[in-house]
Amino acid sequence: MEITKLIRPASIAVVGATERPKTFGCTASLQALKSSVKDRVYLVNPTRDELHGQKVYKDLADLPEIPDCVVVATPRDTILPILEQAARLGAGSAVVYASGFSEEHSEEGDALEARMVEVSKEYSFPILGPNCAGLLNNEDNISLWGLGTDFDMNTRVGGVAVVAQSGYIAQNLINTDYFNISYAVSTGNGNATMLEDFLKYVVDDDRVSVVAVYLEGLKDASKFADALGAAARKKKPVVILKSGKSSKGAKAAASHTGNLAGSSAAYEAAFKKFGAISVDSIEEFISTSQMFSVLKGNFLKPATFAGLNLSGGENTLCADLSEKHGVSLPDFAPETITEIEKYIPAFATASNPLDGTTALFSKLENIVSVIRAAESDPAIGGIIFGANIGEKVTGGPPKTIVDAVLAAIESGCSKPVFLVGSQESSKDQEIRRVVEAAGVPLTSCGETGYTSLGKLTEFMNFDPDSSSLRLAAPDAPLPEGSVALSESESKREMAVYGLPVPTQVVVKDTDELAEVAAKMNFPLVLKIDSPDILHKTDAGGVKLGINSAEEAGVAYGEILASCKAYAPDARVNGILVQEMAPKATEIIIGVSNDAQFGPMLLAGLGGVFVEVFKDVSLCPCPVTKAEAIGMLKNLKAYKLLAGYRGSAPADIDALADLMVAVSDYAAEHRNELKELDLNPVFVYDEGKGVKVVDALVVKAGIGGKE
Repeated sequence: MEITKLIRPASIAVVGATERPKTFGCTASLQALKSSVKDRVYLVNPTRDELHGQKVYKDLADLPEIPDCVVVATPRDTILPILEQAARLGAGSAVVYASGFSEEHSEEGDALEARMVEVSKEYSFPILGPNCAGLLNNEDNISLWGLGTDFDMNTRVGGVAVVAQSGYIAQNLINTDYFNISYAVSTGNGNATMLEDFLKYVVDDDRVSVVAVYLEGLKDASKFADALGAAARKKKPVVILKSGKSSKGAKAAASHTGNLAGSSAAYEAAFKKFGAISVDSIEEFISTSQMFSVLKGNFLKPATFAGLNLSGGENTLCADLSEKHGVSLPDFAPETITEIEKYIPAFATASNPLDGTTALFSKLENIVSVIRAAESDPAIGGIIFGANIGEKVTGGPPKTIVDAVLAAIESGCSKPVFLVGSQESSKDQEIRRVVEAAGVPLTSCGETGYTSLGKLTEFMNFDPDSSSLRLAAPDAPLPEGSVALSESESKREMAVYGLPVPTQVVVKDTDELAEVAAKMNFPLVLKIDSPDILHKTDAGGVKLGINSAEEAGVAYGEILASCKAYAPDARVNGILVQEMAPKATEIIIGVSNDAQFGPMLLAGLGGVFVEVFKDVSLCPCPVTKAEAIGMLKNLKAYKLLAGYRGSAPADIDALADLMVAVSDYAAEHRNELKELDLNPVFVYDEGKGVKVVDALVVKAGIGGKE
């Protein structure tokens, strides 16, 4: 649905305009009249002739033109007739502030919002809200904001597009006077026009340098993925604060916006797949988003830093926090060290990070020269300067640092410089204005500041060409219930995808067993083949290390007897006879079908260890080979695969190929696959491949037994 008339209306009608302070009708009227289109703002109230010095119209039908946007600032029960009239007249869009709709989970509220969505679809009529704070467009000077704010569209710097599922969060961000805002959208319940629609719009707007999303839940994961994919291809940062990660938080998110919060791990995996930047607090959200907006695309090349400090304590904190948050501080080149040594005291060491000592303050020119020396090192992509900028900077070290950084930029320093202090305090806003205008982010201090630098490093290291930038979300919710396939059925199901399995046959009696065993290489494994016995070991349904036909016959009888006792009503296809694969590193490859994002590929240390150590990596399907290898590298157990303490490296290439094949299967069967386990997968030495020892496919539907 086209939403330009909602984002950038050329004419606005405020229905329910009033002069009663602290009401939506009053605030929305005053905000609309601040807009660049104030001469085409029409106030509507059937009981007034004049408000706020403006002529008032009795009804939408009386307006001199059909408005691009109708702002509805009236009580809930009056909303639908106004929207229906506006849509019939041909209005371009609407904003609804009122609450009491689907977010309250009542039959009446749900019905009202359902009708609102119908009107929106029937007339291609985008509606922001209900239960929202409105929209602020600082790029075109349009305010459809319903809450009181001193936001000045004539002076406020742009850069960040805020898309938030919380009016309160959005309100606090626009009232953070140094935060560079291009747009602020409070999406409310977001059923008629979704957060995903606004996200796509601001990603496509080249005036926006960074998108900041406060997210509680999604309506359409595929649309969300399309927007993130577009941002990744444009190298436009998207910073996401996802709330509802805890069990109580998820419930709060659902009750607040009517969204069903998905798995926290699935959300994080999806963000990572598309190179989106996930943060954990409002402080990180603001610091990271503002940092990107100040950089305006002047990113690190390479994603490394020089840390410059003027005290030993600051320098040690720089080193510690850099290592903790993945901020790379490579050693200086020999020629860089030689150059820096010209400007620091003889007792100081020209290393990265650099403690230049307070003696460096003796000459501003020396600080500039050190900055230029570090910037000239090809191994350095950006410079961190330790600077505690307080509320009022009149002189001393902070002023010297600021002056030196600005002088270095004036002299030609083009690599980004970041001012990061060790202690948190209010910042001198004039200093902030000056340095940020020069492209120098003044980040939050300490932990939060270095977290932002780590997020920048992650963003710079993300290669959109290595990701599929696609989701395989189901076309509709999966059917209720589940149907498990037996091991042999599971392997047969995936055979077309090249599943590498040991030689195996299902036998139904001892005569077949003897015939099959005579053609196989011992040792053998015998396993119950039943869709109703998923945990075969628990049922006594597995016998390992069988070295003769006689042992096989005994094992056959023991397995049937044990499983009969364990699950008397279980359906049994027979006994799976399999050549016993040589032992190797055990890995689990699995899939779970997330309600939001579709099949999620899982990799981790296999066998029983997956439950003990919970060392797993997730990625939405489909995955590329590069993504598969990246998943493996994210495991703590990756050292075992790469070769550890003299052990040979494992066949990571073959394992990654298997992961891609499983991902392709899951993506193509997204509308029926519920879960899949290949556990264990034996990974042999490099060049010797992998073997899938056990497999379980579970499909959605009724008919199986739990």
